[in-house]
Amino acid sequence: MPELPEVETKTRNLRRRLIGWRIVDVWSDWPRYFRLSGGLSRVRRVLIGRRIVGLERRGKNIIFDLSGGHVLAVHPKMTGHFLFSPPPHPHYAHLIFDLKKGRAKSKLYFSDVRKFARILVGPKDVIMARPEISKLGPDPLGISFKEFMARTGRHRGRIKTILLNQEVLAGVGNIYSDEALYLAHIHPLSRLEKIPPAKLELLFNKLVWVLKKSLKLRGTTRRDYRDVNGRRGGYFSHRLIYACKGQKCKCGGIIEAVKIGSRTSHFCPRCQKICN
Repeated sequence: MPELPEVETKTRNLRRRLIGWRIVDVWSDWPRYFRLSGGLSRVRRVLIGRRIVGLERRGKNIIFDLSGGHVLAVHPKMTGHFLFSPPPHPHYAHLIFDLKKGRAKSKLYFSDVRKFARILVGPKDVIMARPEISKLGPDPLGISFKEFMARTGRHRGRIKTILLNQEVLAGVGNIYSDEALYLAHIHPLSRLEKIPPAKLELLFNKLVWVLKKSLKLRGTTRRDYRDVNGRRGGYFSHRLIYACKGQKCKCGGIIEAVKIGSRTSHFCPRCQKICN
């Protein structure tokens, strides 16, 4: 599933290209996208004619600010991504926007192999108040270590589970939590309340560092993720531990994997010790 760097990359790309464009038509062959917004017919009535006036990211959601105080909020889930050109496999384009700016015309495609994306359309105050968005925690790139401690300190349990909790920190997922825990030498099964404050500060700093590094590389592509120009993210070839089970760590240990909840976590048992 795309995480903060991937969604932020898309949002920045879209912002550079789409401000001022007007939605003149909406096509979709997957009406389930719109069941939370009253159906495709209603969504078309709301969107058509509105101008895109801004774009922002909230956690893993891309928020299109539209004229008239409305928004289009898209959570790409596992395989969704926007493209300015038709996807290599056109049958995966389940949503297409026709756009116009002056005499110029363009299209924006939403490709989604698994069709799991969540799309919300409506007045901004209503959509942003929905629990899927309003309950999200702060962006880890926008808080201090003190705020990080205040957010995480309300919880007890495995540090990996807490990092993945979107109500604690919005945008962090499996890839970058694995990478940050590795860089901080913290085992993903360590209990938060047993980790020394100095180690937690190191974890926070490494999390911020790895998110920024991935942003510079346009995110991580392992399978489906592409930016809006169809390019793969570059971080996967720079990763340190994610999806490296069986490989040798630089300390000499062999990288292992363990299921925590429903997610597979990667760690080195030699340099990431459990704090219990």
